[in-house]
Amino acid sequence: MGYRAITLDEMPAGHPVAVFQAYWESCLDGQSMPSRERLSPSGVPSVAPWILVLEPIDMPDSKMEYRYRLAGTGCREIFCFDYTNKLLGEHLTEEGAQIRRQEFADVIQDQSCIYSWTELPINGRNFIKVYRGVFPVSTKDGAGHQIFVVIAPDDLRLNPNQKRMVGVQSPLSGRSINA
Repeated sequence: MGYRAITLDEMPAGHPVAVFQAYWESCLDGQSMPSRERLSPSGVPSVAPWILVLEPIDMPDSKMEYRYRLAGTGCREIFCFDYTNKLLGEHLTEEGAQIRRQEFADVIQDQSCIYSWTELPINGRNFIKVYRGVFPVSTKDGAGHQIFVVIAPDDLRLNPNQKRMVGVQSPLSGRSINA
């Protein structure tokens, strides 16, 4: 499986990760990461199908875990699974989940985004090549955090003037993905 950390300069213009990054940056309001009150998946509807929103939760064993609050329709298409309200690690290897936990801790601590290109192994399919961005967001005046992950096929480009995705076909299945 190929994985490569990349810089924002290597992200193709018009890819959902690049479009969301511009939106994330526009919501900073002088802070190092935007507040959840300013940033919403509905603020960039053409990217909404490709967004996963995760929030930290305290587990009974005093470990912190992440729960998927939202999984966009494009993400469900990629993974053939709806992660909404599932815990990080469901449908992931333990190693993969541990890598994600560390990645999320790093973006929160550094208050910065990370970008990557990877080939995802999806059961019953060939590898799916995607670009991915991980974005920290503060909640409740900085007292908490959420993680926004934008993940989409590497050949997908959005029209910058497109406000909504209507009747857009998935590059994976050919089915309609609407936001």
